[in-house]
Amino acid sequence: MNSFFPMPSRERVALFILIAFSVVAFLPVFGEISVMGVAVFGWLMAILLLGSPAILLLLVLGESGSREDSARGPGDAPTDP
Repeated sequence: MNSFFPMPSRERVALFILIAFSVVAFLPVFGEISVMGVAVFGWLMAILLLGSPAILLLLVLGESGSREDSARGPGDAPTDP
């Protein structure tokens, strides 16, 4: 079945990486181990909190420069040469 909005492969890979990291971070093993007085669970949640928006922002910024013509809205008139 075709999706209405196809997902680019880079975004699909980033989504799977973030889901896998979330699954690993929520394993109960990391609640008991501590590093520098903070549980590893807390460190993993901080990485997830800061890393996921940064990764997705870099993906969006990376693809916005390659498709300037398709970024125009429907009401934007093409520029005259």
